[in-house]
Amino acid sequence: MKLDSSFTLEKANVKFTQIVRNIMEELNRNKELLTLLADVYTYDDYIFTHSFNVTLYTLAIGMELNINKKNLEALGLGAILHDVGKILVPVDALRKTGKLTEEEFEQIKKHAEYGFQLIKNAHTVSLLVANCAYQHHERLDGSGYPRGIKGDEIHYFGKIIAVADVFDAVTSNRVYRKAMMPHEGLEILYAGAGKKFDNTIIEAFRRAVAIYPNGLFIELNDGRKGVVTAQNEGIGDRPMIRILEENGEQIVEPYEVNLKKNLHLLIRKCLNIQETA
Repeated sequence: MKLDSSFTLEKANVKFTQIVRNIMEELNRNKELLTLLADVYTYDDYIFTHSFNVTLYTLAIGMELNINKKNLEALGLGAILHDVGKILVPVDALRKTGKLTEEEFEQIKKHAEYGFQLIKNAHTVSLLVANCAYQHHERLDGSGYPRGIKGDEIHYFGKIIAVADVFDAVTSNRVYRKAMMPHEGLEILYAGAGKKFDNTIIEAFRRAVAIYPNGLFIELNDGRKGVVTAQNEGIGDRPMIRILEENGEQIVEPYEVNLKKNLHLLIRKCLNIQETA
């Protein structure tokens, strides 16, 4: 299983690893759920990879919010299964490169209810896990789907998975568009803070997730190139950068730039090592 390498988790410690292990053990014990996940992988490998990315983000948020271990495991299980209903959506609609028709969009929207039913029918799983699939597209202002519920009608776990789901979706390459930069994904979330997404959850996500991991080669908006060397706590989109290249030439004495203190600078592009001088 290869997960997306565009992020690392600052909280990826022993506790985090153990929770992931417990979730995988639960899946292995419950053959109905394991079959569902296998069906997802067979049906569309993007959904499978996305589901694991969303789980990592979700658990990082949950740990930052001090959710207890038992609830974290339920939350993680709900996250990994949140999109299983897409196996019942026509694949032509899921992979369409052009604009969806209204009918096709309605088909895709049904995946939340399909997922709820599929998980609920696995009788050994709590209804809370099924509701994670049911509610991850609901929004605070009632503009989401499938039921258009709002505010406190949405379970807290649904609100957490919504943030993780949107961030991974917009920062991943899709058949119909290129991936946004991670800081652009954060801007999408902040634009909906208090309206569509819970602001405390967005802030927990920003504190917990290093969206530009150490060792990543980047290009700044002024053309300089370098490598991420350290994180500023609580602001994963503004790391420390060691500048290696200026004006298209490798420099003799690399130096550090702190994006926390240089707000005019932005990471414009993530690079392969071959793209640096």
